[in-house]
Amino acid sequence: MTIAHHLLVVVWYVLTKHEPYRHYSPERIAYRVGAAHKYLTWSWALDEEQRGGMTRPQFARYYLMRLGIGNELKRVALNPQFPYKLASVEEVLALRPELRPPE
Repeated sequence: MTIAHHLLVVVWYVLTKHEPYRHYSPERIAYRVGAAHKYLTWSWALDEEQRGGMTRPQFARYYLMRLGIGNELKRVALNPQFPYKLASVEEVLALRPELRPPE
């Protein structure tokens, strides 16, 4: 019930003020809402071989790219003082060229 109430407050704020909710940065939203957090968490549970030789930041970026989301994200952080940097799109494309869109 608490989560539903919090979501309702955030949605009301965004719709009535026509601006982003002031307590959330794009990195915090990505962390809380989504895939970026899940992939980072998953990367910590796997060893290098299971991650296909990718680092944890590369692994998280790879799966975000497979979903076609998060290309603008540079980092993910629940607490802005401790951001976790993601690998760049270019870095992952160098390792996994199959993700490159067809020309």
